[in-house]
Amino acid sequence: MQKFTQSKIFLYGMIPVCSLCWGFSFLGTKVALQQLETMQLLAMRWTVGALIFLLLGLFRVINLNFKGRPMKWLLLTGLLQPCIYSPFETIGVDLTTASESAILIATIPLMVLVIGELFFHRKTSGMTKLSIVMAFAGVVICIAFAPGFSLGGKAFGFLMLGGAILAGGFYSYASSLASENYNAIEITASIAIMGCICFNAMSFAMGYGLSGWQACFGDGKLLLSVLFLGVCCSCLCYLIFNYVLGKLPPAIATNLVANGTTAVGVLAGCMMGGDPFGWYTVVGLALTITGIVLSSTQKS
Repeated sequence: MQKFTQSKIFLYGMIPVCSLCWGFSFLGTKVALQQLETMQLLAMRWTVGALIFLLLGLFRVINLNFKGRPMKWLLLTGLLQPCIYSPFETIGVDLTTASESAILIATIPLMVLVIGELFFHRKTSGMTKLSIVMAFAGVVICIAFAPGFSLGGKAFGFLMLGGAILAGGFYSYASSLASENYNAIEITASIAIMGCICFNAMSFAMGYGLSGWQACFGDGKLLLSVLFLGVCCSCLCYLIFNYVLGKLPPAIATNLVANGTTAVGVLAGCMMGGDPFGWYTVVGLALTITGIVLSSTQKS
């Protein structure tokens, strides 16, 4: 079993699962924000994630022991994601369409590439750069040619998503460096617990208390959205992503996951969220998917 989990089949097989769940997270967030405030949703989502890991640790299904190991990169990972990234992303999703959010988040690999070159002296091959730029070109086509597209009307939403992109870029490297001392389960558990503490403190300070949970138990659709975001997106997806970041160069890992998420997010927004669909969607997604395929063939 251990040899299998180390294989490329397992590694690349998990990425579509992550992309599928995160791709639908834009719609799940849209549904939840119809009744919840941003901080309520974040507190509830990460509480679900933290409780899962704490219960698994309590019953010794997983081992959570952080003693005697350096904590710098682990703490920075949790600070960047979710404490900084999630508020930016959630507000951005609320102020833009589901497909626009998914498309803009797909620019994170470009940010990872820039951060790697500027701050971590990471060199990437020409083909890797081409694959990331190609995926970004698909992003531009999808968003710029959509009917009624206007930067002015959603400027603040795009600004918030820009903050998420920056935090996500640094997170990829922080998680990759943290993986030198911690496994994917330990990293994911730590960010879930940090997110739970951070957002519950902010939610209670803003006076929301337990009103979000009361709303959930009176609305099955809302409860399902929160559970999906907490279980699938905060636990499963980050577990997969942190595992991939520990096995592949950050630029390649982020390109595979982020742009796979974009493809699912755009299609979900068009088919279920009423977002516009046309030639620009087809061409943009084709470029994005081509960039993903090229990226998956690269070693560095």
